[in-house]
Amino acid sequence: MNPIGFGLVHISLLPDFVCRTDQRVADLSDIQQRLVAALVLSDRPMRRGDLAARLWPDVPPDRAATRLRQTLWRLNQATAGGLLHASHTTVSLADHVEVDYRAAARLISTVSGAGPQAVSDDQLPHAWSVLRHPLLYGWDHDWLAPFQEKWELQRVQTLEHLAEKFLQRRQHSAVLELADAAAQADPLREGPRRIAVQSCLWVGEVADAHRRYRRYRELLFSELGVAPSGAIPRLLRQDRERQLAMTAEY
Repeated sequence: MNPIGFGLVHISLLPDFVCRTDQRVADLSDIQQRLVAALVLSDRPMRRGDLAARLWPDVPPDRAATRLRQTLWRLNQATAGGLLHASHTTVSLADHVEVDYRAAARLISTVSGAGPQAVSDDQLPHAWSVLRHPLLYGWDHDWLAPFQEKWELQRVQTLEHLAEKFLQRRQHSAVLELADAAAQADPLREGPRRIAVQSCLWVGEVADAHRRYRRYRELLFSELGVAPSGAIPRLLRQDRERQLAMTAEY
């Protein structure tokens, strides 16, 4: 509970902006949403001048400062003062505010240095829920683009990393869920395709493995005019040789 009793506040940026409390969804204007998003993505309190310049880059500093004061006042009115902590020089989110993007960043940090058992079956739905979405989908602002690009790379790498871990544990459905999400986020990336093909081969889904590779090869050629590396064909060839060897034994 926050100091004035407004209740739990949760900010979602994945994939869209939503501000929820334990009572309702706050109806914030576009500029109020951008202000909150800027604070979420900053790892420290933002100086008022920096925040004003980010939100109104084409406006003179004094006018931008005035607009910032007005927006902060209206935002406090809209959220009963339960969202921000503001001083004469800086603005930040209140300590009690929960943010899905920050939870995702913590998950990525945990997964990056973790062993194969770090993410359990019970934790997979949570990992999936915070990694499957882009950051503020549809928002197009110069200041936001670097954050979106970094998030896309991090989430694809983490999904692929998790898929590899579940591959080691031979959990086929989890592997496909994670690998397919990574491939959807970055269709030309080979790693998730290779992991999915290998998992299919391990469970005997040979036709699905070949179909997945064929679709990826066609996509890569149509988009870039190039062929995949030899990693996936090598897996398919080794599996075929293994099948032939088993057939020869009988």
